[in-house]
Amino acid sequence: MEEISDRQIEELEHLNQLKDDFLSTVSHELRSPITNIKMAIQMLKLLVHKDESREKAKVDRYLLILEEECDREINLLNNLLNLQQLDAGNYCVNQTPVHLQEAIPQIIKPFLQRIANQQQTLQLEIAANLSVLTVDRIGLERILTELLTNACKFTPIGGTIAVMLSWNLQSTQSLKIFQLKVTNSGVDIPVREWDRIFDRFYRIVNGDRWKYDGTGLGLTLVKKLTEHLGGSIWVESGTGQTCFTVEIPVND
Repeated sequence: MEEISDRQIEELEHLNQLKDDFLSTVSHELRSPITNIKMAIQMLKLLVHKDESREKAKVDRYLLILEEECDREINLLNNLLNLQQLDAGNYCVNQTPVHLQEAIPQIIKPFLQRIANQQQTLQLEIAANLSVLTVDRIGLERILTELLTNACKFTPIGGTIAVMLSWNLQSTQSLKIFQLKVTNSGVDIPVREWDRIFDRFYRIVNGDRWKYDGTGLGLTLVKKLTEHLGGSIWVESGTGQTCFTVEIPVND
């Protein structure tokens, strides 16, 4: 009988650790929103029989909780599904012309209320020479959505989030490189973490694992989507700012 090598043992231990991380993370992320959903439903049942205008604000608040927590569940499932498709090579790229001046504000729109509630400031800059981009729109939307979700999460009250879209200065007529930058003020990421934050379920070790909601899959999905589109992503952080840069080669 063939002996198991040290390398195989190491790989099995790594897979087992991934499984444990997965079960721990997913169980936590599923349990918390479901608890909130049940609480909101119970409160709505108590209020639904009251015909008083002063109760409307409470109803609206509980309905918002239901909506936000359902969105968390949907986002988790979408991330898991997209990662599975990317791992299996089944993710379908659909290159179409995207009018950025119209599309990007629409992608950002769902974040505006959250940013206002957290007293943050959003800055959007789209280069004048960047109007129509032939790219996988769904992939681009997922990348920007996940990066904005991450930025909103870690930007403090009064902080700033900046979204910049432009051509890379090294672009040529034969090879154009689209560049997306999402920068936020707030927590610095230590240099030793810059590569690891794209790993599945990874949380910065000197932080509170459950202080911020999320699965640790968003940035993994961003990296895999970017690479699937032939691009690259990296992070730089320091002096109170963190910047994620995505570069994707595109057809002119």
